[in-house]
Amino acid sequence: MGRKKGVILSYILMVFEVLSTLLLTPFIIRSFGQAEYGVYKLVASVVAYLALLDLGIGNSVIRFTAKYHQEGDGENLSRFFGVAQIYYVIIGIVALAVGVVLTIIFPYVFAKGLTNEEIVLGQKLLFIVSLNTAVTLMTAVFTNTIIGLGYFAVSKGASIIQIVIRIVVTYIALALGYKSIAVVTINLVTTIGCKLFFVIFVFAKLKLKPKLRGVNKGFIFSVIGYSSWILLQMIATQINAFADQVLLGILVPGASMVIAVYGVGAQVVQYFQSIGGAIGGVLFPGVVSLVGKGADSAALENEMIRIGRISLIVLLAIWGGFILYGRQFIALWAGAEYEDAYLVALILMTAHLFIQVESIGTQILWAKNEHKEQAILKFAIVLVNIVLTILLIRWNALFGATIGTFISLILGDVFVMNLVFKRKIGIGLWSYYKGLLRGILLAFLITMAAGFLFS
Repeated sequence: MGRKKGVILSYILMVFEVLSTLLLTPFIIRSFGQAEYGVYKLVASVVAYLALLDLGIGNSVIRFTAKYHQEGDGENLSRFFGVAQIYYVIIGIVALAVGVVLTIIFPYVFAKGLTNEEIVLGQKLLFIVSLNTAVTLMTAVFTNTIIGLGYFAVSKGASIIQIVIRIVVTYIALALGYKSIAVVTINLVTTIGCKLFFVIFVFAKLKLKPKLRGVNKGFIFSVIGYSSWILLQMIATQINAFADQVLLGILVPGASMVIAVYGVGAQVVQYFQSIGGAIGGVLFPGVVSLVGKGADSAALENEMIRIGRISLIVLLAIWGGFILYGRQFIALWAGAEYEDAYLVALILMTAHLFIQVESIGTQILWAKNEHKEQAILKFAIVLVNIVLTILLIRWNALFGATIGTFISLILGDVFVMNLVFKRKIGIGLWSYYKGLLRGILLAFLITMAAGFLFS
């Protein structure tokens, strides 16, 4: 029941997240103007790399918290919580320091792509967003501990309230004529409020106290060993997600306009990813339990098919609808000048359709601690993305960057991952796809034909 409740709350949170950006983005675009919106998206892309300072420990917190809670081992849970808490405070400080450095060097890195006014604005935005990231990292242990212990109502409920407050206050600020500085400041204040609630809940309600006595080096090294390969995957994912916008800002003159169009397409893809990945964090503690009970390859394959089919039904409906009506949606939502964002979104959504459906396989690899090979292969493919994007930008700035990322995602997160699943989990690819697509593919094709006739 806990998993079902968590999944339901995750989708409710996802609906609020998607609706908040769906409702706010057109207002933001029209309030900012295309150039300021491009700078806003560029800064978000740069700061996103600060999340890599998590170093994969966030996933470890959920995994080990769920493990010790299931075993009733309160002593090791308190020790792990203490070590993680110290770590996150340190990296939060490091993130803020890195943000300050990025703010200082920002004019030199983006001198070719931005005007002087855009550079000054970018520096201000960069500092505030870096501070937001530092707060998030400093308190991440509390957020992940709550998830690992199964308090999904607390985690998701507080996040929903944060989103609602942010929407209301942002609308008021934009209506009063404030722009990007106000928007990122509101995000910072609401983040502080939400994270402070999580801290109070863990200490006051759960009464979980950190302990450092009795922590042995072997335990710390095991956590580092587990997390380091997740870090490599995080780096690969972040590069694929934001490299295009950063490279456009560095290499393309007058890049703010191109980044703005790409940013609209990328925003749609983020909605798509949010819908596909809404249940991932909720399911992970259960996957840890399943693996811990010694589930064989057949049981793990059935779990992948069962969850994958649910994701596939939802995502195919969205993907198919976007194929038919996405161009009109972009024009109405963002404006006719952003119409090229339709192809950007469609190309990247196609790759993420496969990635999201198979994401439970990655959860299984993490739970089995068999993710080393996956991390190395994904990172190698991401390097291909950088090279392809740089080359293809010379052909066409917007679509060259998009196609380079698409190729990288298909190679690294689909083809390579299928081979890893077969090797590490024992998944039969033919039986997996047969079970995944049974009945769904035919229904999708009929629906698309009907949709095409109606359109």
